[in-house]
This record gives sequence, structure tokens and C-alpha cells, in this order.
Amino acid sequence: MDGACVELTALEIEELQEKLLIIRRFISQEKGYKNFYYQGIDLEDKKSPVGWLNKLLKLDDSEELLQNCIMELEDMKNNPRSFTPEEFHEFLIDQDWKFLYKKYGMETIEDVKKLDMERFMELL
Repeated sequence: MDGACVELTALEIEELQEKLLIIRRFISQEKGYKNFYYQGIDLEDKKSPVGWLNKLLKLDDSEELLQNCIMELEDMKNNPRSFTPEEFHEFLIDQDWKFLYKKYGMETIEDVKKLDMERFMELL
């Protein structure tokens, strides 16, 4: 993500970071659910036909990838800061999830498929 994000405006950085937060939360929940209920079974998610989402769900390190992207975007803001793992966890907890869902036209986390992430996927 390094060079490509330099061209993003402050508003685009904020929007991309918010979307990545939502996506990371969804993937974390999905992987936790699958690990708990379907450990060792290879399931194809029929509910998530969105290509970029399936790619992220299949990656073993997708949560770490998204976390690194979120932290890199935070560094690109006017007041850059670095996160410790504990601070990142607090950052996640401090999010107003209801506001973010409403802002992006989502009723529940399952609506993550509605997010327009084509530009992000090009950056990867």
C-alpha cells in the first residue's frame, strides 16, 4: 500500500480506514465462527459472492494484513501515531460501529459486501 496511498486525500484516507475496520471486524467474526464450528472442514462461503471479500476470507493472514493497512492509514493522517497491539485493540473497541454501518448504508455486519472496495483491491 505504500506508494499508492500517497495520492489519497485526507477524506479518502479516513473513508478507506473506516471500511477496512468494518471488513476486518467481519473477517474476524467469520473466521472465529468457522474455526469454532467447522474446524478442519473446507467450506466455500456461498453467502459472500463478492470476489475481494472471498479473497480476504481465504487468506490465512487477512486480519493481520488489514490491521497493517489500518495502521498505515493512521500514520498517513495529520497526527501520525504508531500502535502497540494493545492500543490497536483499544482503537477497535473505541469505534462507533453503529455509526459506521449507517454511514456506509449497512444494517448489519453481513452487509459488508455492499462496500465498494475495488480501488483498495487495486492497491494490494
